[in-house]
Amino acid sequence: MDAARALLSMLKLYEVTDVFGLPGETTLCLYRAWEEFPEIAYRMCRDERSSVFMADGYAKATGKVGVCEGPSVGATHMVPGVAEARAACVPMLVFTSDVELDTTKKNMLTGFDQTSIFQGITKETYTVTKGAEIPFLIRRAFRSATSGRPGPVHIRIPMDIFTQEVPNDEIFACERFSRFPGIRSSAAEDDMKAAAREIASSSRPVMICGQGCVHSGAWDAVRELAERAAILVGSTINAKGIFPETHDLSIGVTGARGGREWANGIVDSADLIIFVGSSTDSAATDGWKSPDAKSGVNAIQIDVSELELGNNYRVLPLLGDARETLRGIAKLLPGEVAESRREWARKAKLERDKYEARLSAFEKSLGDAIHPFSVARVIERTAPDDAFFAVDPGISAVYPAAFTRLAKSGRRTAYNFAMGALGYAIPAAIGAKTGLPDKTVIGLVGDGSFGFAAGELETVARLGLDITYVLFDNRSFGWIRGTEFVTKKNALPPDYGRFTNFAEVDYVKIAEGFGLKGFRAGSASEFERVLRECLTTRGPKLIAIKTASEDELLPPVPNWFKYAKSAGLENLYGADGIKI
Repeated sequence: MDAARALLSMLKLYEVTDVFGLPGETTLCLYRAWEEFPEIAYRMCRDERSSVFMADGYAKATGKVGVCEGPSVGATHMVPGVAEARAACVPMLVFTSDVELDTTKKNMLTGFDQTSIFQGITKETYTVTKGAEIPFLIRRAFRSATSGRPGPVHIRIPMDIFTQEVPNDEIFACERFSRFPGIRSSAAEDDMKAAAREIASSSRPVMICGQGCVHSGAWDAVRELAERAAILVGSTINAKGIFPETHDLSIGVTGARGGREWANGIVDSADLIIFVGSSTDSAATDGWKSPDAKSGVNAIQIDVSELELGNNYRVLPLLGDARETLRGIAKLLPGEVAESRREWARKAKLERDKYEARLSAFEKSLGDAIHPFSVARVIERTAPDDAFFAVDPGISAVYPAAFTRLAKSGRRTAYNFAMGALGYAIPAAIGAKTGLPDKTVIGLVGDGSFGFAAGELETVARLGLDITYVLFDNRSFGWIRGTEFVTKKNALPPDYGRFTNFAEVDYVKIAEGFGLKGFRAGSASEFERVLRECLTTRGPKLIAIKTASEDELLPPVPNWFKYAKSAGLENLYGADGIKI
């Protein structure tokens, strides 16, 4: 068969049912062959960057490899999404077509050195030099994407390759690599025994779960170990949903994005930190201050990547899959839990209950005013317990991360805080809904991000996807304003808006113009009513709410509150500062 059919045959064997892409002249031969493969849906988008974010959301929602493609001229547009996937360890196959390689030095239109661009942001990048290579490279790509430290793999296919012949006997797959982890490994038994001893002898242990826990499907193993050993559990923002946030042992999201002073304080007072599938990056640790990397805190780290073990903290390193290693440690723990540790867990719960009481009082004090905090709580009590959330950076991320408690664990969220590029939630929600057609998918969108991805509203309408988008309209790149405000410890001058502020935009009209149902909500009760209506109505919807910019209402970012407190500006805090 020809190489185009060989490629699609290989994808079919690896259980690929959806590919996100944008057409180009260098890929036309592949599209002709695609007519014979109705089992693989082609999800056309409006921007190659969005195709990658769609594949990212799909992978995070399903545990399957995300697949996207783009033409030679659009390959550079895919970089932000691929860089995010690499940093976040998201398994993905990224296909780009190209002009014939022997024409690139002749200045052939759209031809350039794709390999140099993708080399630094993927696990591997391949250039197909003859059609017969395709089956081998597809097998290698799935194996690479789903094994060890997962990540994206790039495959560059010159347009003349698609018509070359491929031997039929090369068309076979190793299906276990169609999902991740493709192969599981456990830490060495001696290392797990050492970890079990550390846990047994600790009085105040805290487990911090990163996105590697979600990739591993380790939520049941996390809960088993936590309950057996009375270990408090927090998560990074990218792993939100790995542990039930209403559980007595939960401290919710920790760190600089979505973490609260209360939760970070628990981490700081622990005598043992167990990092599981966490890169211990700046966002997850509040700039390596929670826990303090210089404090010498006793720590265990479980990770599939040897490069992450002990990268930022002195740790007992355990190299292995999160789920298998946690299960192994749980079996080695003694049956009894020290009373001192149970007392620590009870005290932590009491502190959490007091904190939640302050939050309830704060919500009551807001009355019916629309506020990012009340929006987060309305989402908590309105959305189904298995809803999936795709979330943009900014206030659309930190308030729900901190204050929307997810009671059911699993693959629940797609945040992109490995890199944090804008324009993520709209396409990521499309990918998630494609992979989870029977589940509620909610996209939490910032108005800054909206400008990057608004064209994909046509995509969601064309595909008829039942997605509800909630758009936070603060008429600016508010995070920049907030950062500058807490850095200067003073109000921004009126002309600072030339760097950050938008004109007034009617997002409801824009959404309706693309074929969505549009709604506005000017109060908390109206937002709850509209959200309930949207979640019981088929088709794509967008709800626009207006909020204050981050320099006017500081969001719950721990180091921002410290800046504000030092400047006597706590009154600007609305959900994690002096008011509660």
